Amino acid sequence: MEKRKDSNGKLLPENVTQRKDGTYMWRKSIYGVKYCIYAKTLGEIKQKRNIALGEIEKGEYKGKRERMEENRKQVEQDITLNEWFFQWEKTYRVGNVKESTLQNNHQHYMLHFSDTLGRMKLKNIKQIHIVNALNECHKEGNKYASLNLYNQILISLFQTAIQNGLLENNPAKGALQVPKEKRKERRILTEQEEERFFHYIRNHSNYKKYVPLFTVGFGTGMRIGEMLSLTWQDIDFDKNVIHVNKTLLYLYDYVNKTGKTKFIINSPKTETSIRDIPLLPTVKEAFLKQKAIQPNCEVKINGYTNFVFTTRKGNVMSDYSFRITLARIIRGLNQEEEKSARKEEREPVYFEPFSPHCMRHTFATRCYEKGVKEKVVQKILGHRKLDMTLNVYTHVTNDMILDDIRKLED
Repeated sequence: MEKRKDSNGKLLPENVTQRKDGTYMWRKSIYGVKYCIYAKTLGEIKQKRNIALGEIEKGEYKGKRERMEENRKQVEQDITLNEWFFQWEKTYRVGNVKESTLQNNHQHYMLHFSDTLGRMKLKNIKQIHIVNALNECHKEGNKYASLNLYNQILISLFQTAIQNGLLENNPAKGALQVPKEKRKERRILTEQEEERFFHYIRNHSNYKKYVPLFTVGFGTGMRIGEMLSLTWQDIDFDKNVIHVNKTLLYLYDYVNKTGKTKFIINSPKTETSIRDIPLLPTVKEAFLKQKAIQPNCEVKINGYTNFVFTTRKGNVMSDYSFRITLARIIRGLNQEEEKSARKEEREPVYFEPFSPHCMRHTFATRCYEKGVKEKVVQKILGHRKLDMTLNVYTHVTNDMILDDIRKLED
């Protein structure tokens, strides 16, 4: 039998595997209880494994075995999926899952399954029940990507039940029967639209204070959470670099269940999202203007302070506030266009709404139009794979098609 090795060519101990992100995992079933430990290095996983085995011998994992027995009894008492879901949430949180992921899982389950599948007995749920539930979600307008996310939550939920001896099979596996729809063309702004947008906010007394914010968005390709998490320490004006190393989230207080929302700082979406972005002259000027007009911000989130983008009261700006502001700007822009059209006796040319993520799409396409190399764009955007940059964020505009086809006449 061939001995298993890690990416560095080192032999892997029994029950130890290397994960896709390079970290290590030790997993073993002892007396019907499955144990799982994670570590960053091979040496660390060996050390943690030895400690765990020692504690198991001393009986310090007895509580886990007792919980396993309690779970079996609950099945005999006809536990419902809802009852198991709330237990699963507590178990699921232990594995260093981001709070935003926990909240999204909770919201999706409660909205789509708690009143249907959730009322059923766990042991009675079959694949056909899940197929029907997902089909109902599809009828309500949910697309394939969303349905796949919902089903993955159920798969994880049932898989944990199997690991705890509650079920033998996972009824959610293979339950998604809805075909994939064609990818919708992502919205980008043409250069004319971008000029029109900035002309409006520069000349509107209520919105000109947001010019630096949108200049940074269109000039860096950062995700909205990354941009709103920036502190002044992240902007290196001497070296002309922006340090992207975190993301800002505005969430329901899931842990304490206070009914209130709160800000949290998370690590970026992926490891490659931690990056340095060149500080272009226009973007640098925007930051300097923002620094000059910014009210005093003393808010502290997870140890971070001195945030770049704040509200007029000096609070941190949330992505929700950003979206509301953007919607108001576009609504005002179109109202102004209607007035001009009536005055000039013509049909109005409405400005199509766009999302904050559209700024990221537009930035990538501008880079492509100007001939920036794909690998450079990939690094600036923080994509792990180049095909994400090419297939998702690069949009061929009509002008680009015309320019390329004219080359046939040269």
